[in-house]
Amino acid sequence: MSQQFFYCSALSREAAEKTFGTASVGQVWLLIEYPYGWGFEALPDSGLSPAVKSYLNKFLKTTPRSRVLFIKQERKESSERSVFVVRCRERNPSVAHLKISDYEQLPDIDVASIAAGELPASVSSSDAPLYLVCTHGRRDKCCAKFGYPLYKSLRAESASVWQSSHVGGDRFAANLVCFPHGLFYAHVTEEMSRKVIREYEARRVLLDKYRGRACYSYPVQAAEYFVRKEAGITGLDELRQLGCERVHEKTWRARFMTGDGERIHEAMIRSVMSDFQSYTTCHSTQEKNVVQYVLDDYRVSNVHQEA
Repeated sequence: MSQQFFYCSALSREAAEKTFGTASVGQVWLLIEYPYGWGFEALPDSGLSPAVKSYLNKFLKTTPRSRVLFIKQERKESSERSVFVVRCRERNPSVAHLKISDYEQLPDIDVASIAAGELPASVSSSDAPLYLVCTHGRRDKCCAKFGYPLYKSLRAESASVWQSSHVGGDRFAANLVCFPHGLFYAHVTEEMSRKVIREYEARRVLLDKYRGRACYSYPVQAAEYFVRKEAGITGLDELRQLGCERVHEKTWRARFMTGDGERIHEAMIRSVMSDFQSYTTCHSTQEKNVVQYVLDDYRVSNVHQEA
């Protein structure tokens, strides 16, 4: 019997799956323009030489919380390819932009130094927005069906929008990522994307379909969502993580300080399994429950009271 046809993203929306606490974790993102076909596994299946693949794999193994993505815009003849090194962090994130004429030059890039803020004189860095839409259709058909139309719509308005290989979370397509802060959004429509971008460029966080921030762990992502929701805090820089401790096996306490340094917000959150089952990718053969987060306790205190 043939498997039932479905789109995992549509199933996630129909189940009203909570999206916060699901952003792919990464503090150093290496984005490589590769305007050719992407196989199911973009890097291993690419036409890059064994030496370049070895360099990139070593980078991933030796650089904590690092990710490599392929990106592209329109297929065009060019003697240069763009490479971006994104320092994705809570404070002062940045994007370094480099140009290469041959992929064999990739091992010559000291990504670790650039990620540490040590820029060669020829490399520029800024906090200007860079947007990725996952369109990796060979990885999951949802990324082609929902991601590519979103990319085409946004690309017509901005040169800062790129297609990307798998960013994680096929069932959340269309996925939109706002760098350098690394804000992830799920099930993004064309109308919603413009609101996300408008808010991001005003340095505010839109909570609708928010997956979280890549520089935070999953529990901290969920805690940030609850704190912002409970306190009505939207400013991108209005919260600073103070810490997160595991209280029980599936319970965490996360603390944030406001940007003015006056108040501390504390959220006690717990992970639970969803009461629904769904296919988590379009390649899944079995429905599964998924992790969701709930808020058990929320408190606000003044800094001088804790001193």
